[in-house]
Amino acid sequence: MNVAAARLVGMRDFATFGRPPVGDNTTRTIYSAAWRRESDLLIFRVVANAFLHRMVRSLVGSLRKVGDGSWSVDDFAVALAACDRKRSASAAPAHGLYLVSVEYDTSDELRVTRYSDE
Repeated sequence: MNVAAARLVGMRDFATFGRPPVGDNTTRTIYSAAWRRESDLLIFRVVANAFLHRMVRSLVGSLRKVGDGSWSVDDFAVALAACDRKRSASAAPAHGLYLVSVEYDTSDELRVTRYSDE
């Protein structure tokens, strides 16, 4: 599952895994995505600049298919590249999934530079 999750990292069109809350832009940047085991739990941590509606639940449902052997890593990659919502596996149920934190990068402050013709 981590091999498939690694394919998510970068700027990509995630239309397969969700719909935008506003407009039609489905491009997002995922900075990291990885599974880890904690006792009897599997924990998926994903860090991105933004998420689509139902994106994380759809990613978890699709990555679970890789984990149970229903999909290969290549099947997951093909679904991602398809940009077709119908190619996603069923979304994981909402229970057990939660938002840990929201962080803002203060280096993205608006910078205004004055130009002069002189």
